[in-house]
Amino acid sequence: MSPFPLPEVLAGPMLRRTTRDEVCVWLATSVPAAVAVEVGRAGPSGLDEVLARADAVSVTYGPHLHVHLARARPAEPLPVGELLAYDVMLETVAGDPAAADTAGAGVGGAGPRRLADLGLVGGEHGVTYGDAPLPAFALPSPGDPLRILHGSCRLLHGAGEDAFGHVDALLAEVSGGADSAPDLDRRPQALLLTGDQIYGDEVGGPIIRHLGELGRALLGEGDSRSVPGVDDLAEVPVYGRQAISSERAQYTSGNAANHIFTLGEYAAAYLVAWNADLWPDRLPTADEAGVAGASRWETTSLRRQYRSEARGLETARTAVPAARRALANLPTYTVFDDHDVTDDWNITRRWVQRVEGSPTGRRAVANALAAFWAFQGWGNQPEAFDQGFRDTLAAGAQALGDPRPPEGDLAAAYEKALWGFDRWAYLVPTTPPVVMLDTRTQRRFDSDEGAARLLSDDELARVAVLCRAAVAEGGPLVLVSAVPAFGLEVQERRQKFLAGKVGPYDIDFEAWHSNLEGLVRFMAMLAEDVGVTRTVILSGDVHYALNVDVSFDVNGHEVRLAQLVSSSFKHSGTVARTLLHMLGRAVRSEQARVGWDAPPSVEARAGLAAIVDPLLSRSVNSDEWRDNAPVFLREALADRVDGDEPVYRERRRYVGPAHRPYWYVIGENNAGLVTVTGNRVRHQLLIGTDPHGRPRTWEATIDLDTPWAPEGE
Repeated sequence: MSPFPLPEVLAGPMLRRTTRDEVCVWLATSVPAAVAVEVGRAGPSGLDEVLARADAVSVTYGPHLHVHLARARPAEPLPVGELLAYDVMLETVAGDPAAADTAGAGVGGAGPRRLADLGLVGGEHGVTYGDAPLPAFALPSPGDPLRILHGSCRLLHGAGEDAFGHVDALLAEVSGGADSAPDLDRRPQALLLTGDQIYGDEVGGPIIRHLGELGRALLGEGDSRSVPGVDDLAEVPVYGRQAISSERAQYTSGNAANHIFTLGEYAAAYLVAWNADLWPDRLPTADEAGVAGASRWETTSLRRQYRSEARGLETARTAVPAARRALANLPTYTVFDDHDVTDDWNITRRWVQRVEGSPTGRRAVANALAAFWAFQGWGNQPEAFDQGFRDTLAAGAQALGDPRPPEGDLAAAYEKALWGFDRWAYLVPTTPPVVMLDTRTQRRFDSDEGAARLLSDDELARVAVLCRAAVAEGGPLVLVSAVPAFGLEVQERRQKFLAGKVGPYDIDFEAWHSNLEGLVRFMAMLAEDVGVTRTVILSGDVHYALNVDVSFDVNGHEVRLAQLVSSSFKHSGTVARTLLHMLGRAVRSEQARVGWDAPPSVEARAGLAAIVDPLLSRSVNSDEWRDNAPVFLREALADRVDGDEPVYRERRRYVGPAHRPYWYVIGENNAGLVTVTGNRVRHQLLIGTDPHGRPRTWEATIDLDTPWAPEGE
C-alpha cells in the first residue's frame, strides 16, 4: 500500500530521440499500463493526419514505478519544415491491485485515455504551449542551421532562478498562439542536457525525507533497507548521512550529509525535478524535520542552512512545470556527469577500487546508474539496450524493493550489468550530428591517485568511429564533453598546483588538462585520425558560462575549435555571480602554449640566465615535467628550448558577449542556445526574462573560418 496517493503519470511525456524515421516518447506511470503513441501533422484540435503509431516497451522497477518508451516509425519519412505533434494513449491494466493505491486510477480497463483526458493539456501544469492541443515539434529542412539548446547543473535547492524557466519562455515565444503562427525558423531543434541533471550527493535538507518516502512508495518498503551496510535509511536523521557516504560507501564528497543511496531515492529525485505534483504540499520546518547538531552552534548553523535550502527549493518548485513542458516539446538528449551519481565519481583508480570494493558503494553506484538508464539513458539510444539488459535491471530493481533482502544472484547481476556497461557514448541525430562523450565510466588511470585520462584507448577508438560518422554528413564536428576541454586556463593551473597540496578529491582534479597525455591523444585523434579541421565543443560542469576561440595544432594539423560552456541551470547566487564576474574581468584575454610529447631540452646558459632557466618548469609557466609524458610551456618562453620543435601549439582567446566584451566569465544561471551556420557559431545565453516574459540573451559569436591571429595583428 502506497503511503500517499500517486498520480497515474509520474513523469512525462518526454520527447526523446527524434528523426524523420523515428520518434521516441518516454513516460513513467505509477500503475501497469499499456501505452501507445501517435505522431502526425499538428492541427487546431489534434492530429490532422496520423503518420506513425507505436506501442511502448515497458519496464517495471517496482509496484508503482513503470517506465515506458514508444518508438513510432512512419511508413515514409516524416515531413520537414512544418509543425508536427504527438499524442499518448494510456490504458491501465484492469484489476491490477497497484491501481488501488493510485490517485485517479480507479478506471483500470475503462479504455485508453489521451493526454487531454489525463489533464496534461492546457493549464499551468499542462505540457502544451498556448492554445496548442498537443505537444509539438518540428524537423529541420535541409540546409537549415543547427540550432540547439544546452545546459547543465540543476541543483534544486541552489540559489537563483531555474534556467528551465528561460527555456520555457523561449519555447512559448516561438510556439505562437491565437494571434501568431509558430516561428519554426527560431525553434530549437533539440535540448542537450550535459550533466548533473540531479545531485545525488548534495540534497536539500527539507526534501531528503520526502525522497525516501516517495522512493518507498514507488519500489516498496524494502527500498530503505536495500543498501548493504546500512540498516534502514528511513531512520537516519536529516543531515546525518555523511558518515555512511565516507566510511561505508567510501565516497569522497564532503557535502554528503543528505546523500541518496537507494534506487527509490534516485528515482524520486528525478520525479520531483520533473513533476511538481510529486512535491509535498509544503516543506517541513526545521523543527518538524528535527534538525539538530552536536552543539548549539552546529544546530544554529544547520538550521540556517536548512532555511536557505528551503528558499531555493520553493523557487525550484515554481519552475518544475516549465521543465516538464519544455521536455515534452523538445527532442532531448542527455549524458551524465559526476553528481548524477556522486561527487568525484571515478576520479582516480583508488576511488574506483575503494567504492567498487565496498558493498555499500557498489550498490549505490549501480542504483544511480539504474535510475539514469530508466529516466535518461534509454531514450538517448534505445537500440543500445537489449531485452536481456532491460530484464536484468528490472529483476534487480524489483528485488531491491522487497522487504526481504534481495537474492544474491539478482543483486550481483544487476550490479555487474551497470558497472560493466560501456556504450553510454552515442550520436545525437541532429544535422550535423552531435557526438555525446562519456567522460566518466571509460577512463584510463596512469597511477593510483593521479588525474585520469578521460577516455581510455578503447573508448577513444569508439569515439573516433562516432566522429567519422558525424563529419561524413558535413559541417563542423560538434561534440559534448561534460567538462570543458578548454576552460579557464587559470583554473586549470590552480588545480595542478593544489593537487599536490591537498590531493585530487577536494579540487575536482579531473579536467582534460589534468592529464595531458589524455588531452593530446584526444586532439591527435581529431586532427590526424579523423581529419577534423573545425570543431564545436559544448560543456557544462563548472558553474559559469564561457566562450573560447581555440586553435590547437598537432604536428602541423590545425583544429579550429569553439568551446562553449553553459552552466548552471540552477546553482549560482548573488555572491557567486559577483565573484565570477570579477574573475572574468581579471582573466587575460589570450593564452598561448606550446607542447612536446616529452620534456624538451633546455639550452644551457651562463650568468643570471642559469638561475632563471629552472623557473621554466615551475607551474606558473609550465605543466609538470616528467619523463615520457607531455609537457606544455608558455609560448613566450619557448625560445629557451634548445632545438626541439614543438609538437603541439595551443592558443585560446576568451570571447565575451557583444554588449559586454570583457565579461569573459558569466555567473548567472543560464541555458545556452547554439546556432551553427556553416563554420560560424553563435552562442546566446538565456539568463532571464524581460518584463513581458520574453527571454533575455547575452550573445557571442566565433567564426571558425577566420584565421586565428593574436589581437592587434
